[in-house]
Amino acid sequence: MKKINIGRHIVILILIVLWGIMFILNDSFRTGANLGSILREASSTGIAALGMTFIIIMGDFDLSIGSMLALIGMIMAGSMDSMGLIPALVFGCAAGLICGLVNGIIISYFHVPAFITTLGTYYSFRALTYIFNNANTIICTESAFLKMGTGSAAGIPIPFLVFLVLAAAGGVVLNRTTYGRNVRALGNSEKACQISGIDTRKVRCIAFVLMGFCTAVSAVIVTARQACASPDVAANFHFDAITMVVLGGTKMTGGEGSILNTVIAAILYASVSNCLNLYHVDAQWQRVCMGLILLAAFSFDFIQKTVGRTRKNVQKKAAESM
Repeated sequence: MKKINIGRHIVILILIVLWGIMFILNDSFRTGANLGSILREASSTGIAALGMTFIIIMGDFDLSIGSMLALIGMIMAGSMDSMGLIPALVFGCAAGLICGLVNGIIISYFHVPAFITTLGTYYSFRALTYIFNNANTIICTESAFLKMGTGSAAGIPIPFLVFLVLAAAGGVVLNRTTYGRNVRALGNSEKACQISGIDTRKVRCIAFVLMGFCTAVSAVIVTARQACASPDVAANFHFDAITMVVLGGTKMTGGEGSILNTVIAAILYASVSNCLNLYHVDAQWQRVCMGLILLAAFSFDFIQKTVGRTRKNVQKKAAESM
């Protein structure tokens, strides 16, 4: 019988337990409107977390996506009246791809560490956002656009359907393609990849371009939900996305990760936030709770290794004493 790795499925178990408890204790939690709100919230950041999964599996991360989202939102909203809905969406997605390409080229071909590069573009993209439209909020009135953030299909929020489609595509790319195998290999050992003839610069650059695309899709959903584009939006967006990925079991050291677990972690993260709101927890204490979740997510891999090492030592001593 195949042994089940509990560590890989812990995020699913936690989500089931949390939802089970809340279904029993809180009538408001189990309403369709509230569950829909959780799925929408999970999708807006979760889509970006899909791209971040590829980045973290490689052993890197992207701090610029919050500023990138704000810039893309302003570009889309600002061009919608003059260009129309579809061209504005295409323009926004193109902007995301370009932003991701800028990060990818600097990191991959100029060998500037991802932390330095994306910290620099974090400030640059945010500055461009304030320059655009003189830092004024742009109101969106296009009904078809607003439905992308607030509409539903067959009772399921449209953002969540988009999330599932992109997650399925991401899962196929990561698990069923040569590129996905190269991403994992790069996270395990860049030197081994280079010896094997893998173009590590290209692999890394493509991952940041994918990150830019996922951020652009998130920008569509966030802007549509808020019915406006603001230069101040998504200040902690990168932390939320990274937390979701790491909470899903993707190792910060690279080489291992799961798109499915990222999806589950996004729903769990949104569920916790929703529970805190239902019980009217003060905003500052909510930040404390989310900070603890972030700390737990980053510590989980260390805790798992420590427990495993302790268990092996106990088993070894037990075997020696027999």
